[in-house]
Amino acid sequence: MQLSAALRRRVLLALVGTGLLLAVGLVLSQFIPTLVFTIFLYYASRPIYRRLAALPFPDSIREHALPYRRQVHAAATIFFFLLPFIALLGYTVILLVPELQTFFGSGGLGAAYLSSLQDLEPGSLPAPLAALGADDLLTMGPSELVDLLRNSTVQAWLGRVSSTLVDSVSVLATILLHGFIMLAGTYYLLTDGPRLVGWFLDNFDGSGVLREYASSVDDELSSILFGNILNALVTGIIGIFVFSLYNVFAPGSVQVPFAPLVGALTGIGSLIPVVGMKIVYIPVAGILAVSAVAAGEPSALAYVAVFLVVTLVVVDTIPDFLVRPYVSGNRTHVGLLMFAYILGPIAFGFYGIFLGPILLVLIAQFLRVIVPYVITGQAESSEANADQTALTEFESSES
Repeated sequence: MQLSAALRRRVLLALVGTGLLLAVGLVLSQFIPTLVFTIFLYYASRPIYRRLAALPFPDSIREHALPYRRQVHAAATIFFFLLPFIALLGYTVILLVPELQTFFGSGGLGAAYLSSLQDLEPGSLPAPLAALGADDLLTMGPSELVDLLRNSTVQAWLGRVSSTLVDSVSVLATILLHGFIMLAGTYYLLTDGPRLVGWFLDNFDGSGVLREYASSVDDELSSILFGNILNALVTGIIGIFVFSLYNVFAPGSVQVPFAPLVGALTGIGSLIPVVGMKIVYIPVAGILAVSAVAAGEPSALAYVAVFLVVTLVVVDTIPDFLVRPYVSGNRTHVGLLMFAYILGPIAFGFYGIFLGPILLVLIAQFLRVIVPYVITGQAESSEANADQTALTEFESSES
């Protein structure tokens, strides 16, 4: 049976659309870590955005339609919440800390980079340059300067220096690019994300099952990803209590300096993938050990060992494996969620601590909402919790 001309055109357009979607997916696949962190920042900042949108304004202001209200709220959320948050953690630390061991390994890229940086130090100048002073360089004639630059040793050194500078600029540009993508993506998700979802559901969800699926996924991701912030707060409170209590019993030479601040930093450090708060308390333990030796109190090293054990068990392990799952998610099984936090970084790398739970939610809600519809052909009634995310958030008529 021959296909009609209209049907052939529809099939052709469908193939073109599929190709375009594949091309977009290929491009986005190059930025998976950045996109994952953008989703996390969106869900972490959305409660702040909604609080700003719900601020009680005087009647004289509410009577007038404020232009670009959503954009102003999103920009305020980014500038007053996300930027300080990112500045404190450091986007570079988030991306590079888990890879430091490989980066600085023997013969690795980091070792080569450090070696090239050492070439910039005065003591590593090539012999023709090391023998010259600043005055000598200023008084050299053009022919002498050309002869100096033609020296093979000087040329090799200049090549290494220029390569180091180019690599440094490239790394900085990459960091700035990913940072811009994260902030811009978060901004547009806050302002236009619900309208985009509403448009998609209005046009492609005749049965209502996709709306139920989107609502369920949004509920869970809102709880889980915002739960990371709650986990950081809980961990920070525990850290403040534990470090302050430790200082009560520890001798002065091995007391934690600025215990409340260090405790708060452990909570912030819990958000750093893979390494976590170890980036805070392990250097602190090293400082305490050096302080004990320098003070001539080697017996105080026992307190340092107690500090490490108590911090590892009470501050690091308990919140990460017990508190985090219970402040995250409502429908997702606690055990599965815990395994997602553990296995995500192992399977995907440093960003797996967020990607693992996201994939778990997508799969779990697919099995809960979509699979019954596929089997029975009937969409279940919505069980979304309106206190967390109402479906009005998805309406395309959002102001």
